[in-house]
Amino acid sequence: MMTERARLPRGTRPRSLLAALVATGTLVLGACAGDGDNEGKSPPTPAPADPASTASDPATGPASSPGTPGPADTPPAKSAPPAKSTAPPADRTAPPTSAPARRPAATPRCTADHLALSLGRVDAGAGNRYAPLVLTNTGTVTCALRGYPGVSLLDASGERVGHPAKRSGGLLPPVKLAPGKQAYAVLHTVAPGLTDKPCWPRAQRVHVYPPGSKAALRAPATSFEVCGDTFDVTAVAPGKGP
Repeated sequence: MMTERARLPRGTRPRSLLAALVATGTLVLGACAGDGDNEGKSPPTPAPADPASTASDPATGPASSPGTPGPADTPPAKSAPPAKSTAPPADRTAPPTSAPARRPAATPRCTADHLALSLGRVDAGAGNRYAPLVLTNTGTVTCALRGYPGVSLLDASGERVGHPAKRSGGLLPPVKLAPGKQAYAVLHTVAPGLTDKPCWPRAQRVHVYPPGSKAALRAPATSFEVCGDTFDVTAVAPGKGP
């Protein structure tokens, strides 16, 4: 029994089938043509990766070079040997440094409370008169004197005769007086008649301030007469006289 399709005469197939066959052939040819055009051409370059997307991904970090040890495999650096000191060795035989020595206490100044005064023998020579004024340490400790004593002459009533003695000569080194020791200064005047100036009235006592003292000592001085208005005294020196 023949179907309804077999009954159709040739050349009477639907045009829709023919159009489909034509479209299918066109697609196949286009695909083949596309493969031929891509031969010998480089593949398209992939777009660069987004730095923000790979920064936090450890797997996308740079791969280590083959044979390069990682931080954990790097051997520790060798430390340099300590530098040798070129300083000479300390002298072990040197004695230990001792504390600085203390300065000895200064010798106290002799005061009038621990001194005795006397006037020595008058010495005449070449129209001049000299008399040693002696100070004796009556204390129990050593003391010192330096400088010029203050000297005046007194009459019997205690009034001053003439003017105080003037300083003569240079300043001498300090004199240390052990108990019972003496220092002296020299009184000087000139002989009567050496000048046209008269002599002073005869004094009875000599009034002396030891160097640096505000208290005075007195001693008999009847043997010493000042003439020519000349009266001076030297600085103290060790001993009883020149």
